[in-house]
Formats: sequence, structure tokens, C-alpha cells
Amino acid sequence: MKRIVIFLAALCLTIGSHAQSDNTAVRDSILTSGAPNSFSINLGVTVGATLYANGNDHSPYYSKYGFSVQVPLMAHWNVSPRWCLSSGLRYDFCWDPLYYAVEPILGEWRFEEPQVEFGLQFNQTATTATQKGYAFRSYIGIPLEVKWYPYPKYRNYFGVALDCYAAFAVKQFFNIENILPHSEGFSSDGYHSDFNAMNPWKLEVGLSLTTGKLGLVHGFRLFTNLLPTYTDPTTGEKIYSTGMTIFL
Repeated sequence: MKRIVIFLAALCLTIGSHAQSDNTAVRDSILTSGAPNSFSINLGVTVGATLYANGNDHSPYYSKYGFSVQVPLMAHWNVSPRWCLSSGLRYDFCWDPLYYAVEPILGEWRFEEPQVEFGLQFNQTATTATQKGYAFRSYIGIPLEVKWYPYPKYRNYFGVALDCYAAFAVKQFFNIENILPHSEGFSSDGYHSDFNAMNPWKLEVGLSLTTGKLGLVHGFRLFTNLLPTYTDPTTGEKIYSTGMTIFL
């Protein structure tokens, strides 16, 4: 019996000394586990609603809000559990309702059609019709994004990203609809940007907060275009775009 007691005591001392000699730090699993593979490629679709700043509310090119659809083909490189670097190719389709009733400034006429357009101006003609103007743009460009996750195990909960998007507009134009009263119908005229009011190049920088746990809202992005979105041909004024996009 004495030998059994001595053996058990020695075994306990051995286990205790082994536990005390193990100095490996155990980190919080919330911060270290759950990180995805180091490299991945995905194709997605994002829909957003944009609220523009009021810096251009004196211009006929001003939009109070707009909508966008993004189709990104992105490669993601997880540099560490907290940091991710992404780049690839992205297509953006944007349409912005013009806030004011506007009309094009037409140049000389040939064969009963205007040959030159010099931009947009406020519509000063009294009319009983309802007018709606839109700016449409389709961009193809290269995004570059750096994203930080405070809790890598729960990346879907929260992330902070800095991004830059350089793009070229493959198609852009204005469209003005005049809706007549009663049953007279409506007329729609597309005014393409041959007068170069729309800048085909875009260079946006943005700060995003992303989440996948708020139902319909998946984050928002504060952005500014470093290049002018419009250049008024009549005055030479450069119209820049700044605002906030809410992603659905």
C-alpha cells in the first residue's frame, strides 16, 4: 500500500512539473482562429444606393442621390489573419437622377437634327409636362483594396477597408424624359455626351465599413472622385462627386 501511495505522489509531481514547464502562450481563439485560405478568387454582384454631398447643388448636373450595380472579379490575398489585400477587375453601372429640370444646349442644325451639343442648362421654359433627367455611366476598372478585420474568427461580422478604383467609362450619356399630362403619353430623348461634359475617367478613393449581420444592409462606403465627374462646356466649371454609398 505504501508503494502505491509513493507511486501516485511521484506521478502527480511529474504531471505538475510538466504543466509548469510548458510556457506556450494560449491566445484568444476569437482573434486567431477561423482565418480563411491565404488566396482566393471570387465573382460577385453588389447593389448600392448613393447619397451625394451638396457641394454641386447650384449646377444643372447635380444629383441628390443615385444607384449602382457592381460586378467584381476579385483576387484576395490574406496577408495575415487580420489583413487582406484584394485586386482584380470590376464593372460598374451607375445611374443618377438629375435634381433639376434641364435641357441640352444645342448647336447648329443640319438635316433637321442638332449636330453639336454644348452641355446642359436649367430649363427656363414654362411647361405643363413633367421632366425627368438621368445620367447613365458604365465603367470598367481596376480596384485595389486593403481590408482589416479586428476579429478574424468572425470576419463576416465587421471589417474596415481602404480602397482605390481607377476606371474608364465605356458608355455614358444623359437621358431626358418629358411626360405629358393626361393621356398624351410621353417623349424620351437620349442626349449622348458628345460634348464631353462627362469625364470618361474616374479615380475614386474610399473608406468602407462592411458587415454581413445587419440584414439588408451590408455596409457603407464614404468616397470621393479625385477627377471631375463633369466639366461644364459653357463655363469650364469642374463638378466633383463626393458622397456615401449604402450596400444592400
